[in-house]
Amino acid sequence: MSICKVKKINILTYIGWKDEILEELQKAGCVQIKNVTSKLERYNLINFQNSTFSDIDTVLAEVKFCIEYLSNYKREVKNHKDILEHTKKVYKYDELITIYSQFDYQDLYRQCKELDNKLNELRTRENYLKSIIEQVKDFSGLEVKLTELEGTKNTSFIIGFIPVKDYISCAGEIFQLGKGVDLVKFGEEDKRRQRLFIIVLKENLPSLKKILNKYNFEYLKLSRELNAKPSEVIQNAKIELENLTKRRKDLIANSIKLYKNILPLYITFDHLFISKSKKEAEKYFKQTNQVLILEGWILEKDIERLKKRLLERFQEIEIFLSEPEKDEVIPTALNNHQIVKPFEVITELYGIPQYHEIDPTPLLSPFFFIFFGICLSDAGYGLIMAAVFYFAGKKLKISGMMKKLFNLLIMGGLSSFIVGLFMGSWLGNTLDYLPKQFSFLREMLVDRLALINPVNDPIPILILSLLLGIIQIYTGIITKFVDNVRNNKTKDGLMDQGCWLLLITSILIFGIFNYFSLPQAVITISKFMIISGVLLIILTQGRSNKNFIKRIGSGILSLYDITGYLSDVLSYSRLFALGLATGIIAVVVNTLVELVKGIPYVGFILVIIIYFGGHIFNIAISALSAFIHSARLQYVEFFTKFYQGGGSSFHPLKIDTKYINVQTKE
Repeated sequence: MSICKVKKINILTYIGWKDEILEELQKAGCVQIKNVTSKLERYNLINFQNSTFSDIDTVLAEVKFCIEYLSNYKREVKNHKDILEHTKKVYKYDELITIYSQFDYQDLYRQCKELDNKLNELRTRENYLKSIIEQVKDFSGLEVKLTELEGTKNTSFIIGFIPVKDYISCAGEIFQLGKGVDLVKFGEEDKRRQRLFIIVLKENLPSLKKILNKYNFEYLKLSRELNAKPSEVIQNAKIELENLTKRRKDLIANSIKLYKNILPLYITFDHLFISKSKKEAEKYFKQTNQVLILEGWILEKDIERLKKRLLERFQEIEIFLSEPEKDEVIPTALNNHQIVKPFEVITELYGIPQYHEIDPTPLLSPFFFIFFGICLSDAGYGLIMAAVFYFAGKKLKISGMMKKLFNLLIMGGLSSFIVGLFMGSWLGNTLDYLPKQFSFLREMLVDRLALINPVNDPIPILILSLLLGIIQIYTGIITKFVDNVRNNKTKDGLMDQGCWLLLITSILIFGIFNYFSLPQAVITISKFMIISGVLLIILTQGRSNKNFIKRIGSGILSLYDITGYLSDVLSYSRLFALGLATGIIAVVVNTLVELVKGIPYVGFILVIIIYFGGHIFNIAISALSAFIHSARLQYVEFFTKFYQGGGSSFHPLKIDTKYINVQTKE
């Protein structure tokens, strides 16, 4: 089993040691605190009166704001890399408390908030001024103040735009209103819109608006504060924009100066985050008048380490260990070899195994590795993919499931490299187009190492895919049989998995020996095995029914499941199809490159675009397909034979940080 054994742990201590106990448990990082509310009435316990952590949330939000605000300017800080180097240092737990207590984050928050508000005000004002310039620039030829365009007692002034194609029709209808309206075109020519200035008697205004609306007239709405000519408004706005730019530079310079505080901000954030997790754990504590009580889960391998840590520091403490009860939901902690660990991603995406289940990760890992390689099936693609995710993992600060995923994709790249090596595929058939002086590469990598060309001879890959499917389905059935035996259900294992193994195996033997005209005696034996398998399935699969007729009927109907096994095997042909598609697309990309390289002037540019763009696209889409379909085969064809999932992960109370590293070992 690759699932860690778990014990229940109960810790009783003097209530005054609460903070110290929490700190040690968090440093140890091996106990998942359990909610024991159901035991309150049974043992006359009361909830521990812990303080709320709303204050911590408020401070965390303020510190996070400062970090995000100052991080916007890290590129402009000359020594920002030197500052960030200090985040790689391993800090002692007490150092965090000291730095936090000496750091005035509130003053820094006030400064950052003030600078951010001012910058937002500047941004708002700049956008306003730019919109004013955009509105007014089309009317810069008007030599009147904009406030004077509101009209008089008896007349109204209208300024705006009308589509050029509608101008003649619109103007004709406007002039039909009589002498109570006048229309003037002005400004530079525009192919799309015509600028209009219209003077109209107020009694004719409703009729005019109907005409303008009919032709989608766009009214220009001007602010009342623009008490100047359009040209003056534009000039004043530009001057103010220049002043705002200077103010922005000053504010940014002040923000850059504050960036020196980024490291203490990181430490403060992580210290507060650690404190919050401790406060959250307190809600599961119980107490009597003098005794603090906590219950939780601990991995068996961590028991002695925790005992030593607690008993060396505290005298007034008792630690009790017990086996989990049958009806309890026991958390699951996977314990796989480093090579297998990346494949836990596939298991976790489906669902963590329950505590008493078999972890499918070690079983699926070789299959997923091979399947991914067959689907991508190109040595060049595999090397590129492995290199990209290897260096990306080194560059990015990733952990947990994301780190496992990157390592899984690296292994997928290596698998593709191995499969592509034996298929002679290096970025498709790129080696065929190398100059003569590099022909030795093709001779070595393709002619000598390649065992098969899936494009010219695809049938062996199809047979290999189906054979792998049969092996994995057998693995699933046998695993379920072993699981039944392990849970003292040997009879169920023999009746369910044993009968089907007999029938499926005898059918395979009959088909293979009959196809290749092998010894008749084996064929005859396989026939009797088939009949035996069918009879056993009919007699056993309906055993839950007490009525004999229903029992036999259910057994006969269960024979239909043989079509399910057949469809499961055929489903593995997708490996062959995806691998073939990857190779053909790569060959097509190379063929297109060969066709366009002779085009004068642009040929070289087209070669670069098609070759690199085509292969990058093929790597991306083929790698995605390889991951999805390889995982699908595990979920639909493999897991359904033995695996249920639905367990809960083991989440111990531990020091979890985002920016810095904290020492947890003494």
